[in-house]
Amino acid sequence: MQETAARIASYERHQSQHGFSKWIIIDRSCSRPIGDAGLMSFPEYGWIDFGYRLAQPYWGKGLATEVASAWVQTAFGELALDRLTAIVHPENCASLRVLQKLGFVKQRRDVFRGMECVVFNLTPDAA
Repeated sequence: MQETAARIASYERHQSQHGFSKWIIIDRSCSRPIGDAGLMSFPEYGWIDFGYRLAQPYWGKGLATEVASAWVQTAFGELALDRLTAIVHPENCASLRVLQKLGFVKQRRDVFRGMECVVFNLTPDAA
């Protein structure tokens, strides 16, 4: 509970500072939180990170694609961002497919905050 409260407080600070952050994903049928998704600024890396996380019972139901598509539209529409970056563990095949389906382009393999990852970018003209 303390970790969740700290994460939400961090998202609220980020939202106030940047006008966007990660938002909680709610299961409409029962009004229960099932994950989060959104955008985070990483100025030390020079990018806006797009990311999402869903509780395992909600994997494979198309929710990641639905929420990712909405955030891409918001990023390039309402927020007028010029590029999104997404990182994913190289063995997370489902997330790799979601990013590729949305037009993200693989840039390189890297290590981000201690995690091996694949770095993807998306620009408005490719979205």
